[in-house]
Amino acid sequence: MSGTEPKVAATKTSVTGGQALALVWIALGTVGCYLINPLYGWLFLAFAAFSVYIIARRFMCSSCYYCKSCTKGIAKLSIMMLGANRIPGLSKGTILGLSVFLYVALTVVPGFLLAVSLQQNYSVVTVSLLAGLLVVTVISLAARLKKGNKLVIS
Repeated sequence: MSGTEPKVAATKTSVTGGQALALVWIALGTVGCYLINPLYGWLFLAFAAFSVYIIARRFMCSSCYYCKSCTKGIAKLSIMMLGANRIPGLSKGTILGLSVFLYVALTVVPGFLLAVSLQQNYSVVTVSLLAGLLVVTVISLAARLKKGNKLVIS
C-alpha cells in the first residue's frame, strides 16, 4: 500500500447521516425481534452491533493509513451505508460482500421474523416495524443506485 492512494474525506454530515442510518436500522430490527421474543431481540442487537461496528468496521479500516482524520473505520462505514461503491483501500468485491452481508443481517433476518409473526398474529406495530425496515433499506439502496460508483475523494 503506497502513500499515493487518495484519502477518504468524509464530512461530518455524511458520518453522522451514515451512523444514524445504521443505528435506526439496528434499532428497528432489534425492536422487531424483541416483540417476537425478548431473547431474539437481545441476540439480534448483539449480532447486529458486533457485525456492523466490529466486523464490518474492521474490514473497512485495517489501519489508520487511509483516513484524513482517524475514525477507526467509522467514516468508511458511514459512506458505505450512504451508498458509496468505491472506497480507497477496499476492493469492489469487499465492498459488495460487506454490503450484501449488512443488507441480509439488518433487513432479511428481522424482516423474515416479522413476516412469520404477521402470519400468526396481525399487529399494526409489527407491520409498522416491517415497513420501517423496508424504508431504511430502500433509502440505502436508492443512495447506492443514485451515487453509482462515485465517491468524493481528495
